[in-house]
Amino acid sequence: MAINVKESSDSIMKLIGGKENVNSVTHCVTRLRFILKDVQKADTEAIKKTDGVLGVVFGSGQYQIVLGPNLFPVFEYIVNEYGLETEKEVDEYHEEDDALKKKSGFGYYLGKVTQFLSSALTPFITVLYGAGMLKVALGVSAYFWPDVTSNTTYMMFNFMSNVPFYFMPVFIAYGTSRTLKSNPAFAMAMALMLLYPNFIQLVAEKQAVTIFGLPVTLVSYSNTLLPAVLSALLVARLEKFFYRVIPGVLRSVFAPLLTLAAAMPVVMVVLAPLGTIVGNYIVNIFVAVYDVTGGVAIGLLAAVWPFMVMGGMNMLFVAPMTELLAKTGYDNFFRPAWILHNIAEGGACVGVAIRTKNKKLRSEAVSAAIGAIVSGVSEPAIYGINLRLKKPFYAVVAGSVAGGATAGIMGAKAYTLGYSSILAIPIFMDTMMAITIAIAVTFAVSVVTTMVLGFDDSAIPQ
Repeated sequence: MAINVKESSDSIMKLIGGKENVNSVTHCVTRLRFILKDVQKADTEAIKKTDGVLGVVFGSGQYQIVLGPNLFPVFEYIVNEYGLETEKEVDEYHEEDDALKKKSGFGYYLGKVTQFLSSALTPFITVLYGAGMLKVALGVSAYFWPDVTSNTTYMMFNFMSNVPFYFMPVFIAYGTSRTLKSNPAFAMAMALMLLYPNFIQLVAEKQAVTIFGLPVTLVSYSNTLLPAVLSALLVARLEKFFYRVIPGVLRSVFAPLLTLAAAMPVVMVVLAPLGTIVGNYIVNIFVAVYDVTGGVAIGLLAAVWPFMVMGGMNMLFVAPMTELLAKTGYDNFFRPAWILHNIAEGGACVGVAIRTKNKKLRSEAVSAAIGAIVSGVSEPAIYGINLRLKKPFYAVVAGSVAGGATAGIMGAKAYTLGYSSILAIPIFMDTMMAITIAIAVTFAVSVVTTMVLGFDDSAIPQ
């Protein structure tokens, strides 16, 4: 749906309280993400009625305006015309949170964890997706041409596909330190200590190692997430402390020295092993849930996924998803649910397109369906079609439950990371048939349910 970019952009800026109410702006695939000085100054209901706006969400400390395909021209216009700050990372703490809720309770702290992990993982997750899909391409090539694996070109690309996974702690350390407004070099140096070749050799040889007489747990930290997060948290605190208390004339020498010297023993003896233990427990919990439910939990997770998206909390699941994949070698829980939710959103949109007589709505529904099914971008389908018409949203839940349960019962497993769309079928490798059948069930149930339930589109202009 074409919009007048200038009018919509100027209207958005006016309704969020003007340039003076904006700390920074960034974006994802479908949303403008503002960090506002005062969220209450934003006229949310008026923004929802602005041409091109599909919805408004406040989550992870960000005022998020869903624009779907209109995002990039609006973002570019706002940045160029209003000169807003775009490089500023999401803070660990935001003043606007206090305007909306007390600093207490499970919901508040869950929101802070969500916000922190989302900001820390965002710079890294797209690289993992790229490496995961590269692995799929290499796997397909090796399947059809087995001799290609001995080719040095294949080997070099294979090295590249493994790098983001092996050096995951370094990427995580970088994102975490940027979120904490600390020097990424310190956090990255500490993460690289966990991957240092000589230390890796000690792990392989199982030699006893101590620091100041305290035992060092010898485990492999490649492909891990939480050890890097915990070490980056400590390093950031130590860096700020030493740079604050050491006099200026001595700061440039002793602050870096003491930051690394103080952090290393704590990380190697306590935090890195603790991160591994916690990560293992998280994985074991989801494995146990899957074992008990027989995979039905995938359907339940897929069914509640749109509420996670609307709450801006879907990125929270990247951490346990990555842990599960790293520890078990596959993800039979999060990735199937994510993909099937997108298929359900697209299926409901197809049902709308088939049943409606409104040509404009049909065009929008087809566009949203393609975005959700092929690109894995569900916001236009959620806000532009299914939630707006209400009853198709019920079809999304029904399709998600049916398809998710099918995937779980048939044992669908994603063996690497990839985008959450139909194009990710190859990452399921030997369980591709299972996820394909689950996708078909999801799509069919959501389409049929939408057509049976019907919807009222009389208020939507032709």
